[in-house]
Amino acid sequence: MIKIIQSSHPRTGSTLLLNLIHGFISPLEKYHWNTESLIEKFLITKTHNINITEFEYKYPQYKLFFIMSERDDGKVKRKVPDEYKKKSNVLVIDYNKLLETNDNTINNIVDYMFNELNKFIPKELKPNKSDDSIKDDMKKRMNKVNEAVELMKNKPFSECDPLTGIHGSHRNRG
Repeated sequence: MIKIIQSSHPRTGSTLLLNLIHGFISPLEKYHWNTESLIEKFLITKTHNINITEFEYKYPQYKLFFIMSERDDGKVKRKVPDEYKKKSNVLVIDYNKLLETNDNTINNIVDYMFNELNKFIPKELKPNKSDDSIKDDMKKRMNKVNEAVELMKNKPFSECDPLTGIHGSHRNRG
């Protein structure tokens, strides 16, 4: 049985990445935090534990696929270990590829992530719909993330949007 684990350090775009994965595979499904307690119940889960070896040892009954983000800029240095990057069941996405800017639009992010996920996700998990429909679902999910960020920006960190996993004061924390 296949399991997708979104496994990244905090502050590396991991919540957006998780939502893009959901947009690709299961666009209406709520986020599932955390892998350690929910892996048996759901196909896609999220964790900030990046110890892939530990997961593979603990869950040999599953075929595990890890989708990870990393960031190395002036604010945050959180890289994925090189030995994990060499594994065929690991996809690493650079934070800057997820970051919406004037040059990196939502459409660019969705196109990039669709291509990466389309190459990586096992074919049996790809929805039976057109690539354009999948991209549209990914874009809708990304827009929901942006809407949740706006709705949650003045709420306490302990509050969380049940669909996207966006919590209060999500962006631009100190």
